[in-house]
Amino acid sequence: MREINGAPSYPLELSADDMRSMGEAALDLLIRFIGDLPASPAVDLDGADEVVAALRPGPQEDGRPLPEILDAVRRGAAKAFNTTGPGYLAFIPGGGLYAAALADFLACGLNRFVNVWNAAPGFAQIEWTVIRWLDDLFGYPAGSGGILTSGGSMANLSAIVTARRALLGEDFQGGTLYLSAQTHASVAKAAILAGFAQSCIRTVPTSSDLALDVEALRDMVQKDRADGLRPFLVVASAGTTNTGKVDPLADIGALAREERMWLHVDGAYGGFFQLTKRGRALFRAIDTADSITLDPHKGMFLPYGTGCLLVRDRRRLREAHMVGADYLQDLAPEAGIPNFADYSPELSRDFRGLRVWLPLMLHGVEAF
Repeated sequence: MREINGAPSYPLELSADDMRSMGEAALDLLIRFIGDLPASPAVDLDGADEVVAALRPGPQEDGRPLPEILDAVRRGAAKAFNTTGPGYLAFIPGGGLYAAALADFLACGLNRFVNVWNAAPGFAQIEWTVIRWLDDLFGYPAGSGGILTSGGSMANLSAIVTARRALLGEDFQGGTLYLSAQTHASVAKAAILAGFAQSCIRTVPTSSDLALDVEALRDMVQKDRADGLRPFLVVASAGTTNTGKVDPLADIGALAREERMWLHVDGAYGGFFQLTKRGRALFRAIDTADSITLDPHKGMFLPYGTGCLLVRDRRRLREAHMVGADYLQDLAPEAGIPNFADYSPELSRDFRGLRVWLPLMLHGVEAF
């Protein structure tokens, strides 16, 4: 740190002492915040307008003192839904484990590019280890795979694109997909972003317990096929947002196979109950799904921005997402080792795997 016109100024290239003091100040803020959580209200928006007004001005030519900046961060965090607090029961909370915060700090500071294997093989292996652990957790075979995403919305989008490419090919006119009124809204949104008109999205009735009605699904699929349409995808829920209901996965899967359709299971809310005996019983036959959406930032208490898509046959995922480029031609990995960029809409992105891997390695699976 140096002074310009009597005000503190931090150069982009910091000294070791500056880095240490800045880190300690940020760490102190975070530890105090976590320590205060049990006594914090579930929601505190009183005075939020004043905080918003104070945060409205943009950066100036000269920097500001770090304590002043951290105080602004503290006040911004205080006036919000307290999603990490024990009293917060609205929507689906995110825990924000301290170990995951450390992982993100390390990932941002080390700043390695993991979406191409050869750019950071060790870190890419960490992410692949996470994916393979999740594949094993859900009973997927050796040829499965997946990607870490920003959340369930992007996972659902990639799942629909993958199903579209696998079953409809380049010309997907007439393709129809099926979901219930209880399915998360991100699925219909993803279908529209994937190029399907609203008229291609079928809403299947639910039974009295709000689960997808399999016989109604059968009737709708057969009618659409008789009308010359191309049913290709059904989306089931492993825990709906409204009630937590699990659709009859085994029956839906059997119908999907009979009708040569792709079964996608949205387990963003409830998927990690697979870690429990009761959850595994509820999710019977989930391993027959063609793809599964998960949200570690829900069931594993990780920071927001940590989603996942698993695909039973990872070749399908790659075929739907890979686009070659001259500047990537020398970065092909060895056989059987994935370049995540070939399986995802993203090229540049953050190293999400560390925030999943570090807490698992530190606390062990049993803790979750």
